[in-house]
Amino acid sequence: MDDETADAIRLVASELITNAVVHGEGLVTVALYHRPGRLVIDVLDENPAAPQVSCALADDESGRGLVLVELLASRCAWEPVGQGKRVWAEIALPKAATAIRAAVLRRLFALRLKRGVVAEPESLTLAVA
Repeated sequence: MDDETADAIRLVASELITNAVVHGEGLVTVALYHRPGRLVIDVLDENPAAPQVSCALADDESGRGLVLVELLASRCAWEPVGQGKRVWAEIALPKAATAIRAAVLRRLFALRLKRGVVAEPESLTLAVA
């Protein structure tokens, strides 16, 4: 993965999580889903209010997060979930060179067979209190 994509993932995740902690309520849950060619960053909190995009002035210290998310993500949205909401962003991942991808897959499958691992979970989930 190139540095630009890694930076975009860090910034988008940071903005979504920060918004949930600062403006949300209750438990904040973060999930990352890797799909072919993309990474989905999923953040849930217990506040049903829609995220608010603001127009920050040049001297403002905050108010740019969701605008940055919209610029860096290939897709992003929010939806009500239960008593709260889910805010997500999808980041396009660059394709690895065929030889690199094949080498990584060979090593991964070799390790799985060696350790007897049969299946991996679909996502990595982290709850933040």
